[in-house]
Amino acid sequence: MLNKKLISTVIPTFNREKYLEIAIKSCLNQSVEHEIIVCNHGGSDDTDNMVKKFNGKIRYIKKDLDFGPIHCWLDGVLEAKGEFINILFDDDWLESNNYIEHCIKYLADPEVGFVFCPAKLYDEKQKNFTDILHNNFLHKDGIYKINKYELNFLGGLISPTAFVMRKKDIIDSLYSGKLPFAKYTYKGVGPDRLMILICMLRYSKFGFLKEPQVVYRSHSNSITINSKTDKDKNENIKNAYAEVDKYYYTMKYGKYFSYLQNKYIFKFRRLLNINYIVSKLTNN
Repeated sequence: MLNKKLISTVIPTFNREKYLEIAIKSCLNQSVEHEIIVCNHGGSDDTDNMVKKFNGKIRYIKKDLDFGPIHCWLDGVLEAKGEFINILFDDDWLESNNYIEHCIKYLADPEVGFVFCPAKLYDEKQKNFTDILHNNFLHKDGIYKINKYELNFLGGLISPTAFVMRKKDIIDSLYSGKLPFAKYTYKGVGPDRLMILICMLRYSKFGFLKEPQVVYRSHSNSITINSKTDKDKNENIKNAYAEVDKYYYTMKYGKYFSYLQNKYIFKFRRLLNINYIVSKLTNN
């Protein structure tokens, strides 16, 4: 089993003091002690004073300027001491007190790229749970082969709140701006999806916890919830995620083209070029 000190929870936040306190408490209630980092970029509410009540049990990073969510995520992840990271959004929380402990047992396998679990959806307006997400294709705890479930992951989005993975893979996924040759971006949408896809390229396995361990909060100030009633926003998000999928397929199949290019196509083109030069010299 991994040392508990190798895992950090990073909570990026922006003007959500009320929700943030619940998220922090859910981390402190975990059955194993682990590093907890709250990263606040540009917030103007009373978060600075609220976090003081935790008396040094968490690390608090505050920047005066807000350059967007991805910079906040990255700042917290770079500061983390853990080899493995859970990015917990400030409006979500860990419902199970054993979530981190349960993830640790699977992360001890070096071929496991990430561990995830189903998530309960909590409707802030109705004050109740309305759905369970990510529970539609696996039926028991365990370690599974990534290649068998590739289409399941490509067919939906798993929020970082519901998974734990290596710090180095998260850093490689947190691009700011655009992916190479991308046309569409939208408010930091994309890296959350790319995290899983990067691991699908680098590792052969993933871990799964059958029971819902985390909660997503549905509320009017959520980007994804707002997009459901706004056609333009919804289209922007779809385009941003499509760019990530395109990048994934380019990375996955590009290596085969590179092999053919170096081994056959380049040599063939070079031969044609030499023949052309010889022909020109002969004619002259």
